[in-house]
Amino acid sequence: MGPVERPEMLGGFADFDAGHRDLVAVTKFNFYGNRIVTASSDHRMKVWDLKDGQWQLLDTWRAHDAEIRDATWNGPFTGQHIGSVGEDMKFKIWQEDVTQPPNSGRRFRSIFRMTAPQRHPFVSLDFRNIDLESWLAVITRDGYLMVMEPVSPDSLADWQALDQFRVCPAPERGEETSFRVQFHHDPNDITHSLLPDSDQKSLSLVVAAMDSVKIYRTDATRRFYHAIELNVHGDLVRDISWANGSVRGYDLIASGGKDGLVRIFEVYTTTVNQSPNSNSRKAERRQLSSSYMRATSQSGIGTALANRVPDSVSNRQAAGDPQFRHSFKMVACIDSKHLDVWQVEFSFAGDSLISSGDDGAVRFWKKSLSGEWLEYAETDVASQ
Repeated sequence: MGPVERPEMLGGFADFDAGHRDLVAVTKFNFYGNRIVTASSDHRMKVWDLKDGQWQLLDTWRAHDAEIRDATWNGPFTGQHIGSVGEDMKFKIWQEDVTQPPNSGRRFRSIFRMTAPQRHPFVSLDFRNIDLESWLAVITRDGYLMVMEPVSPDSLADWQALDQFRVCPAPERGEETSFRVQFHHDPNDITHSLLPDSDQKSLSLVVAAMDSVKIYRTDATRRFYHAIELNVHGDLVRDISWANGSVRGYDLIASGGKDGLVRIFEVYTTTVNQSPNSNSRKAERRQLSSSYMRATSQSGIGTALANRVPDSVSNRQAAGDPQFRHSFKMVACIDSKHLDVWQVEFSFAGDSLISSGDDGAVRFWKKSLSGEWLEYAETDVASQ
């Protein structure tokens, strides 16, 4: 495949034939928008560089022994690292080795690998960066969430668990499942805006857990508590997106579901000393137990965790009540025209949204001056 020209050079969108032998499951830009990673059911990953206005293939390699479910960049200040998960039960971190020539199949080497617990593969992952520090969240097909941090801040080759728990009861055997995880990536978490003396490195993440969406935040002890559940979905939630922009005074979250609907939520946070909004619901205090785990790049998840039954849903009231109350309002419920929505993602400013589905179309939604979310563009990918 030859180089691909940038869309703005063509006056619109350009085809990007990644040259994989099977379904392309992942296409992700890095932080600066000058690199793309693609991952496929053909077990391979590819990295593309933007040079002289064209996308050029940097390298292709066999990353997993089964189809790849998710992959994403870590960055921007930790070098060129990529995380990936596949049906082979593995999570891996790849680091660029600039001493290896392009298109050698050796440009990215695995520096960390971990086997999924209880033989359920990881299906979604995300990185979070605050200054020079990194965190990682991965979730399995049966809803077991693991949040990890590097053992040493100078290396991403050795990780340990910050917290781990089930986000819902384990699905029945043979039941269709859907789980996704995403950190809140805004530089300033809204909880820190409300309490400036609170932890500046507090973490927040949103999880698609079967037919619900749940938000988790870290408390003063760096353990996650269940902040609120957006429990208005009637079918499996395929994807979620958390918009940047905590300066707006509330969090903005979108979900896309098997029912073909795109939902947009405003999530409000107050301190326990404030009077909550009249529409608010008391944040659910049910929280989840956790145990310590350490994994290394050589041993994977380790014998101890591999033999441990995943923690069940339980109460963490003994850790103390969170300092915040949470409530939400669904501000839009859009018939996407997709029979099944597989992806939703906000723009950087949070005023636009993209969706894709099993109809082969990509649709763009924009918030109008009156506050409505309206479709303003559509691309039929299947006909390209």
